[in-house]
Amino acid sequence: MQKTNSSKFKFRTTLLTSISLAAALTAAGCGNSNNNSNASPSAAASGSASATASASAAASGSASASASSELEPVELTWYYPQNAANADLKLVNDAVNKITKEKINATIKLMPIDFGTYEQKMNTTTAASEKIDIIWTSNWLFKFDTNQKKGVFLPLDDLLKSSGQKLYDSMQKKFWDDATLDGKIYAVPNFQVSASRPSLVLQKRFVDKYNLDLGTIKKIDDIEPFLKQIKDGEPGITPFGTTKGFYSGLMYNIDNRVEVYRDDTTHTVLPDVTDELKHSYELAHSWYTKGYIMEDAATLKSAADAYNKGTTAVWFDVTGKPGSEVEFKVADGGYDVVLAPLAQSTFTGAASTMNAISRTSKNPERAMMFLELVNTDKELYNTLVYGIEGKHYEKTTGNYIKINQDAGYFTNTDWIFGNITNEYLPEGAPEDKIEQTIKVNDEAYVSPYTGFVFNTEPVKTEIANVNAVKEEYGASLGTGTLDPAKYLPIYEEKLKKAGVETIRAEKQKQLNEWLAANGKS
Repeated sequence: MQKTNSSKFKFRTTLLTSISLAAALTAAGCGNSNNNSNASPSAAASGSASATASASAAASGSASASASSELEPVELTWYYPQNAANADLKLVNDAVNKITKEKINATIKLMPIDFGTYEQKMNTTTAASEKIDIIWTSNWLFKFDTNQKKGVFLPLDDLLKSSGQKLYDSMQKKFWDDATLDGKIYAVPNFQVSASRPSLVLQKRFVDKYNLDLGTIKKIDDIEPFLKQIKDGEPGITPFGTTKGFYSGLMYNIDNRVEVYRDDTTHTVLPDVTDELKHSYELAHSWYTKGYIMEDAATLKSAADAYNKGTTAVWFDVTGKPGSEVEFKVADGGYDVVLAPLAQSTFTGAASTMNAISRTSKNPERAMMFLELVNTDKELYNTLVYGIEGKHYEKTTGNYIKINQDAGYFTNTDWIFGNITNEYLPEGAPEDKIEQTIKVNDEAYVSPYTGFVFNTEPVKTEIANVNAVKEEYGASLGTGTLDPAKYLPIYEEKLKKAGVETIRAEKQKQLNEWLAANGKS
């Protein structure tokens, strides 16, 4: 999750785990992202995810010519978010269509929309029942569950059997479980890092200069001596960058599916302000008063604003995605970074980045064939992610490529399009990025509450009121700008008046009912 753009970073930093970044980042993330044998995301075969994808691609390619000739030509439309417009979009779209025309006798009209306006545009487009074939959706932007309840998406179970069996077999059941509502699959997860591993991101030049042993960083408090070194020895460098704070329950044995301690056999939903969150606010205020956090942290618009000038030594990333070092290097002025994980990875689900088929699609079977192709065909996937070889990127050694960010097509959002095990590796990515991703997914803690979905309808008014209070105080307390000794009691009282305990009681009621219905109480 993941989980590369302001919306995604906002998701990560407000911890709407999402984020899965992706995508993920994932994604994304960017992420919330979403396993089978210990070495593979395939539910049907052993071996690595990349081997599964390659085998599928080979099988798909061998049969494509004859299959394509038997199909009527169609045009499909695909709406998805991007960071910025690309001048060479048409060139890339034509290259995509050369592949899809040959293999499934379909052309694809790519319809990227800026992240900042994607939600509004898609709400308007779907409300007008415009003809759309494929729609990118997630649990943090153009929300999957909300739009499924509106009837925006088609159920995919039959389509996966008839036109997407290889696609279905390429991912484990737990991924598909996160794309399932009311007993039916409504979206195709984009396989990426599907676990959150809260981590610190550190500029490598400072780690090397001050001989920081990353192995000594077990919890976020442990980074403070390093922050002091940066404050004392690096004029013009912000020791710690943040916009909303650096709290994640994942670092404190809290199951983020339902906000319950993982070892709590009573399944008691925690209060909104936990002891751990209070500690985070106190630590942030201490760092703020010592000058480790920038003075305007609470007013910054996105997490990227905390480090994108290259003048921040350390920041917090809730996803800790393998390979994100490259994305952060692009975003922070070109400086190399390293990650210091602060917790075991936790499987946060596939819903942070998915593609669904619209109920208004005139060609749902072909749309499913395309989704299978983009998730199993290496050439198609990399064309969408990186553009045209020789113009937008050059192959170097092995699976590596050198990207020309100024050549007219640059996405930095591999988690949007499909299965990342098909991708080339940009310079600077770990050689075992894909293997790391699979390993993180496979070893992640899986919540016993998977399948529980909190129905917010009975408390939607209280949720709106509580969110308004959080918007007023959350960033200021999270960044340490406000003294929690003075303002935390005020914040908690306002939350109480807004109905935070009513929300908690309703969640507990629904959780108890779900536990009883599933024999888990």
